[in-house]
Amino acid sequence: MKVDSNPIVENRLYAFRFDGDDGNIYDVTMEQLYDREWLWNFFNEHKQDLGYFHVSDIYDAIERTIDDLDLIDDLLLDGTTDLDTYFRDLSQNYKDPYLERSKGKLSHLPEVRQNSWVRFYSIRLESGIYVLTGGTIKLTENMAEREHTLREANRLEQCRDYLIGQGVCDFCGFSEFLCE
Repeated sequence: MKVDSNPIVENRLYAFRFDGDDGNIYDVTMEQLYDREWLWNFFNEHKQDLGYFHVSDIYDAIERTIDDLDLIDDLLLDGTTDLDTYFRDLSQNYKDPYLERSKGKLSHLPEVRQNSWVRFYSIRLESGIYVLTGGTIKLTENMAEREHTLREANRLEQCRDYLIGQGVCDFCGFSEFLCE
C-alpha cells in the first residue's frame, strides 16, 4: 500500500493505491461500482438489505447507484465542494485527536436530498484535506454486519496505522511524507 502521488484534487483530496490495483482506490472503486454486471451480482446477493431504502427492484438499485456515482464524481472532482461537509466522522461517539476516520455520503451535502448507499471512507488530515482509503455500497446500519463493509473498516484502520507509522499526523507531515 502507498499513497498515490497524484492527488485527486490538488491539496485537498488524495487516495491510497493498493498492491495489485491498476489505479488509486478512488478510480478502482468507481470502476467497480460503475460495472452493471458487478452491481447486479451485488444487489442480487444483498437484496434483503435494499428494504431499508424502500427499493425492491435490482435494476432500480443499479440505476440509482449509477446516478449517485455520477453526482459524487462531479462534486468531488470540481474542486469547490466543501469536503468537510461531504466527509463526516465515522464514529459519532469517539473523535480521534488526529487522523480522524471519516465517511463520505451524498446526504451530508445540503444540495442533495436523497439518501445514498455509496460510501467513500477517508482519513482527515486537517480541515478540508482527506486521503481516501476505500469505498463501497453500504446497505446496513453497522459496518460489521456485512463482510464487504467490515473489510472497508479494516482497510481504513490499516491505512491510518500506516500513516502513523510514517510519522504523519497532519497535512504538513503528510506533505513531507509525499516528498520523500
